[in-house]
This record gives sequence, structure tokens and C-alpha cells, in this order.
Amino acid sequence: MSSVTVIFAPGVDAALVEIIDHVDVESIPTVLEFLDRIQLRLVETLSTFPEAGTVFQGKIRVFPVDGYVFLYEHHAAMQEVHVLDLIAPGRNWR
Repeated sequence: MSSVTVIFAPGVDAALVEIIDHVDVESIPTVLEFLDRIQLRLVETLSTFPEAGTVFQGKIRVFPVDGYVFLYEHHAAMQEVHVLDLIAPGRNWR
């Protein structure tokens, strides 16, 4: 099975920064480690199994990692996964 490229939308990066903005300064290293871990898990899984997530709407899929929900699309012809959004725990997104 070939690996696909996982691409994060700018809004996902902004959501990650927003998470960091809402923690105490002394907690930032722990939060950064946690965010690195969930991003790594997402990339490792979706690059190998791009259709691992549950179908949400149309071609958009949902992949939860440690309470966070990622919305993404698999573009098989381009061998890419586009991560469209990140929803933090407790946010009503459905």
C-alpha cells in the first residue's frame, strides 16, 4: 500500500495556535507535546489508511484523536488527504 500526503488547511494550524493561547505559560510545553502526539498519530494513520475515518457528509470524513475531531477529505487521484478542520472537545459541530 502506498503512502499518501497529509496536508493541513490553514484553519487547522490556526485552531492549534488557539489551543495554545488558552493555557497557562507553564503548561505550554506539555500542550505542545500533546498536540505533536495527536498530529503524528493523525498523519501516521491517514497517510497509510486514508479512508480510516467515518464518513460524515459527502466525501468528508471524521477522525477522532484523544477527544479532538479532525474533518478531512481523501483525494485518491492526487494521493492526498486534506485535513480541513479541527474541533476541540466540547464544541458543538454537528
